[in-house]
Amino acid sequence: MSLQDEQIHDFIEKYRQGRITRRQALYSLSLIGGLTAAHMLSPGLGTGSAFAQSGSPKRGGTLVAATIDKPVNLDPAFAELYSSMQVYQNIFSKLVYMAPDGTITPGLAKAWRQIDPSTWEFDLVDNAWFHNDEKFTAHDVKYTFERLADPSLGAANLVFVSWVEGAEVVDDTTVRIITQPNWGGLLSALAAVIEIVNKKGIESHDPKLHPIGTGPFKFVEWVKDDHITLERWDKYFRPNQPYLDKLVFRAISDDTVRLTGLQTGELGWIEQVPLHRTEELMGDSRIKANPNGEFFPEVFELNSTKPPFDKIEVRQAIQWALNRDAITGLVWHGQASPSREPVSPSNPWFADVNEYPGAPDMAKAKALLEKAGYGDGMTISFAGQPQVPTQIKAGQMLQQQLKPLGINVEIQSFESARWFEEWLSKRFQVTSTYWSATADPAAHCVYPLYHSKSPWNFSGFSQSPELDEALDAFQFTVDPEARKKAYAGMMKIHQQQSPGVFQVNFRRTYWTQPNVEGVRTLPTLELRMEDVWIDA
Repeated sequence: MSLQDEQIHDFIEKYRQGRITRRQALYSLSLIGGLTAAHMLSPGLGTGSAFAQSGSPKRGGTLVAATIDKPVNLDPAFAELYSSMQVYQNIFSKLVYMAPDGTITPGLAKAWRQIDPSTWEFDLVDNAWFHNDEKFTAHDVKYTFERLADPSLGAANLVFVSWVEGAEVVDDTTVRIITQPNWGGLLSALAAVIEIVNKKGIESHDPKLHPIGTGPFKFVEWVKDDHITLERWDKYFRPNQPYLDKLVFRAISDDTVRLTGLQTGELGWIEQVPLHRTEELMGDSRIKANPNGEFFPEVFELNSTKPPFDKIEVRQAIQWALNRDAITGLVWHGQASPSREPVSPSNPWFADVNEYPGAPDMAKAKALLEKAGYGDGMTISFAGQPQVPTQIKAGQMLQQQLKPLGINVEIQSFESARWFEEWLSKRFQVTSTYWSATADPAAHCVYPLYHSKSPWNFSGFSQSPELDEALDAFQFTVDPEARKKAYAGMMKIHQQQSPGVFQVNFRRTYWTQPNVEGVRTLPTLELRMEDVWIDA
């Protein structure tokens, strides 16, 4: 028997004897390669509910977590700013979740099956309760989709599930979701962005300010511009979770202030340190770096509804002029990978498409500008947020890199809410932004940002029927390998049209106090704080 086999046998025996939990066993087995054994312990579960830890989980304590942006809306129908999602994804639950390796794992749905090309059936848990003491049933799933589809709501998240025709209640613990035939993105959409809501909870409070879900933590208070407090939900459907008694979110835009708060013990979790100090801080015993993953694309958004970016030659000139390696080094200090698509080379989706080989090439960029009628130069404005330093730095890099072309970039600064308004209303000319939903990069990123009929098409791009057709073709491809091929073809057209210019994929590393355990980095970029505990 090999050492690996002995380890697998040992963990299975400990689990059978009740000496370790299923969660601990699954995690340990996944680390040593015992995936088959892990499936024996929990068929269909995979390793998605496992997490990195030392010792056994302990109940109690308060974790103060510092995000970068200020949340603006806690209604999960809108996904308005990543900072809002970081909070409300701990208040609500999803039908399914996505593990670090991309595996779909159970949530409020404990099993599922595709009955025909248009019908998926989900078996639901029977022990979940909303924070208003309403019991979760299949009717809540039906209501969630009906609400998203209500045109009077204007739900932005509808773009991710617009191919859902409806939901049918079979009984309280069984629901069927009806989609357009052969839509391939249902499970990944459910795992990434669809939280289940309750009609009474929605109608009894303003859901933007007082969210009510079935998640591990219930909403307590929101002190504007200061903090949001959540408390443990004792009726959470996962036994013995969450471990924390209280979770407090604070918005601190300055990287150095967040780091100081972590080092002094004022904060327990932060999502970013000063990037130029990352390697140095890996050896700081006062804090701990947690698992990372390159799941966060940065893209230059180009407003194609008005000059100069209404012309394809100008958009392509940006592609030829851009030096992604310089951006990676000077903006991200090596904590990112240069990328021309919404995923990095380490991601299984990565297609390695490059329609601009040899870039940066200023001669080609200049020739395109002359063709577009801008050979004598121009002035454009860049919209940025001072509280997001990397965004301002990206604007400064664009300023430097376009200057040799005779393009003067003026950087304008806005607070987060105002910046979002500029983007949403298409008043901006160019900006740089991250995108926090790339678990299925074409469906969750490129489609909502650049399909002509998408409500999230903030660049106003509508000049390419070919891109629309490629995105639609991808959506209705079910086979995984065929989807990857369709993704590569779509990315080729996207780069040719350049409604946005992908720059890098940022490496998300979470930082905590040394005694904070269970932190993971997920492809969905959720903060699953239900798994987090404090080893006091």
